[in-house]
Amino acid sequence: MKLTNNFGAPPSVVAAIEGDPYSKDGADFSVTELIKPPQIRRLWIKHEDEISVDVRDEVWKLLGKGVHAALEQGEDVGVKEQRLHAECDGSTISGAIDLVNDGAITDYKVTSVFSVQQGLKEDWERQLNLYAWLLRQNDMPSTDLTIVAICRDWMKSRANSPTYPKSPVVVLKVPVWSAERQDRYILERVRVHTQDKTLPCTPEERWARGAYKVTGGKGRPKPFNTLHDATLYVHSEQNSSLRVVANKAKYVRCESWCEVAPFCPQWQSEKGENENGRRG
Repeated sequence: MKLTNNFGAPPSVVAAIEGDPYSKDGADFSVTELIKPPQIRRLWIKHEDEISVDVRDEVWKLLGKGVHAALEQGEDVGVKEQRLHAECDGSTISGAIDLVNDGAITDYKVTSVFSVQQGLKEDWERQLNLYAWLLRQNDMPSTDLTIVAICRDWMKSRANSPTYPKSPVVVLKVPVWSAERQDRYILERVRVHTQDKTLPCTPEERWARGAYKVTGGKGRPKPFNTLHDATLYVHSEQNSSLRVVANKAKYVRCESWCEVAPFCPQWQSEKGENENGRRG
């Protein structure tokens, strides 16, 4: 990967970003890799030497690393930054857990207020349950899963709003899946990443906005970002005439946040179709 500095960040910032010591420690997959779309991972491997990322897009990761480093120096209340390994379907999985204390897993996230206001992210729930799976494979049953979200853009002046976090530190409890569900999910992820055919990214993986809509009710169709949310709405309304259908979406990840987008056949094909449609 090539790191560019198109907006004049000082050398000290560039050096800090370039000096990322991250390693999977010999594993085939990290937990976070398994959760990611297989198409993105494969395109990264294929085009790593051609991918360019600017310093400005890596600053948030740098802030996250700084927070993790400071928390590691805090009071000794458990095992910190422990990297565990386990086997699944012929592949080695590894994961570095921020804090494990008597079976309780804590993961720190430096994120935005908006993210916290949306509630627990599905990827966060998956990540912590894969950590729990790793603990179980190493004979350490997990009893509790927690996300500690640190909001980088929190403003005290807005804390009186009922929907705004009262503190920049927000604790989110994560449901602990059954052992069977954890086993089933990790096997599914290993197989989609190792199969010969590369699966295209789903609307959810592309951070779609308005990817689905519910029709059959009164007024205009109601848009939803995920199939999960649209389905929950239909069930809550208890109206047999409601239907979930695909909708023309805005793909935020593809447009602004995916480093492999220039090499992605799925995205490039859609861009070409949209451009041709506008010309026509």
